[in-house]
Amino acid sequence: MLRSPSLQRLCASGLVMLSAVPAQAQFDPSKAWVEPPVIAARFPDPPVSYATPGFRAGRTDFPSHAEVLAFLDELARQSPNVRIERLGQSQQGREMPLVVLAEQGRIDPARPTVMVIGQQHGNEPAGGEAVLALAQQFATEPGSALLKKVNLVLIPRGNPDGAERFTRVTANGIDVNRDHLLLRTPEARVIAAATLRYAPQVVLDLHEFTVGGRWIDKFGAVMKYDGLLQPATVGNLDAAIATSAQRDYVDAIQAAFAQAGLQGFKYHTTSGGKADDRTVSMGGVQPDTGRNVSALHQAVSLLLEVRGVGLGRAHFARRVHTQVLAATTVIETAAKQGPALMQLTAQAGQRAKADACRGELVVEAWQTPTRQRLDFLDAKTGEDKAVDVDWRAAEPLKIVNARPRPCGYLLAASETVAVQRLQMLGVRVERIDSAAPWSVERYEILSQTDGQRQDARGAIEDGEAIRSFRVRLRHGRAVVQPGSFYVSLAQPLSPLVSAALEPDSQNSYAANRLLEVGDDRLLRVPGPTPTGVWH
Repeated sequence: MLRSPSLQRLCASGLVMLSAVPAQAQFDPSKAWVEPPVIAARFPDPPVSYATPGFRAGRTDFPSHAEVLAFLDELARQSPNVRIERLGQSQQGREMPLVVLAEQGRIDPARPTVMVIGQQHGNEPAGGEAVLALAQQFATEPGSALLKKVNLVLIPRGNPDGAERFTRVTANGIDVNRDHLLLRTPEARVIAAATLRYAPQVVLDLHEFTVGGRWIDKFGAVMKYDGLLQPATVGNLDAAIATSAQRDYVDAIQAAFAQAGLQGFKYHTTSGGKADDRTVSMGGVQPDTGRNVSALHQAVSLLLEVRGVGLGRAHFARRVHTQVLAATTVIETAAKQGPALMQLTAQAGQRAKADACRGELVVEAWQTPTRQRLDFLDAKTGEDKAVDVDWRAAEPLKIVNARPRPCGYLLAASETVAVQRLQMLGVRVERIDSAAPWSVERYEILSQTDGQRQDARGAIEDGEAIRSFRVRLRHGRAVVQPGSFYVSLAQPLSPLVSAALEPDSQNSYAANRLLEVGDDRLLRVPGPTPTGVWH
């Protein structure tokens, strides 16, 4: 079992007892939006069927967590290629299983590894069901033949408490898919532990998007697309991964959609609130989502969202099939690429390591304003409806803050929380053994205000106010004391280090009160480090 002592403490410290939660998923079909028949008719069921718990005869809700665990355990009993690991527990004490699919259940390090994550948002059940269907598909012939070329690591439910309650967020109100850098939730820590252990070359994150709701309010229309795709879009992403590598996968999925009669497009969303705010945004460009953080782990990383939120069980087979088709295409593409894929991601890590002390790093970036034509369905007639919208594009990024890349960072001995979070991500941190003078850059705080983190939909409502800093750098020297920490950027995960430690971005550890800046508790190291000062 992959469970660190710190994760055990967090799981035990908080939160809600499992015995207080009903045994079945709390989906309320009366709250689902019922499409007009002319719209529903445009989304027929696919010519396939699935034998996972969500498709049992007479089903009117979604599987409970107990059903998911029982299904996976039975699959492991039936196939030697399936191994179930209990990664850890959610805030309410539910086990978070990971499914390893490999020949005889053993990961082959000479083959690429694909990770698929389902249901980080608990009210998006198609992703969790699709992961179960994938596990079943690749556990048996002919699907298992691909396991001679690729390893699969599947997380069916990234938010089991939310899935049981049919709510987007985790039990303490935090969105796990905005927590992959800060690691405030045990759910995000479990996913980080799996990422660190299996180091996947490709990550696919499965979600669902809102069909009606705010789209009807703003455009008098509902969403037409079956699947929306977005690769990682974040500052300091390796150029080779950002361009051809990710495009290969997006193009392959879109081709598979077209062949199957499904409609795909770039992922986009819009904020709630005022109906006259008709701006539409692509997915976030911050280093907080699973998609973007996975890419800063030097993996090809993709988001797939399917037409689902608000529909209840309507079109559930089509929603699951869209995700299974996309995931199968990703797995087949990784299998074809084989050693070339592994070389590409390894070289990205080496480039990140070699970039220490040189060039510029992106501290903060946002979407770029432009215009885009989108295809909808008229909410009443079901007819095609094209709308030109103000569009916030995730490609190219709008860089709003950048500065020279240092060689590394110094953290005071008191900053153990930040150090632990970095280590959970896989970052190498060294302990300073003896006092020595260092050339440093200090962050001079010009202003500090309270605010909220923002994403493509607006403010992230997680109850935590952040500190927004304006800073400038001052060169100087400091005598660094024994017990302090040095985090070098000469390592493959250096983009994650800078995302966490440059204080004047909304996702930094300083902004989110995991790290203090003043009194030399956080320093930049612009040049070579003294020798013989750490162990």
